[in-house]
Amino acid sequence: MSDDARPSGRGQIGVEIFEQVERMVAEDKITRSEAFARLSESTGRRAGTVAANYYRVARSRGVTTPRRRRGSGRARGRAAVRGGDVQTALSRVSAALDDLSAAVKRQEQELGRLRDENASYDQIRRLMKRVK
Repeated sequence: MSDDARPSGRGQIGVEIFEQVERMVAEDKITRSEAFARLSESTGRRAGTVAANYYRVARSRGVTTPRRRRGSGRARGRAAVRGGDVQTALSRVSAALDDLSAAVKRQEQELGRLRDENASYDQIRRLMKRVK
């Protein structure tokens, strides 16, 4: 789907990523992590960005599964939790920056179109002044 034909609503990239990952998991019988890696390679996005987009949409649809814990809570310690929080935050920031970048690109295209339109109106105004 071209950028012009794609709905311009916020989060559309996340929805597309979610659908692609779900399709890969179902059809190719691979894990989500493998699907994130494949999608990362094909789109040029980081695997963490792909995962963040996927899980954001999954949470909004109520599809996520509970996270598995590695080891006991005492063995992990506070530093591991903070590190996980930082990684999650970075993934969210990265996904938000991807969305922002796409929005800026659409605005630049719209500004170019409006500038062209304004130039056409200026020509019409000049012609109208000649006619008077």
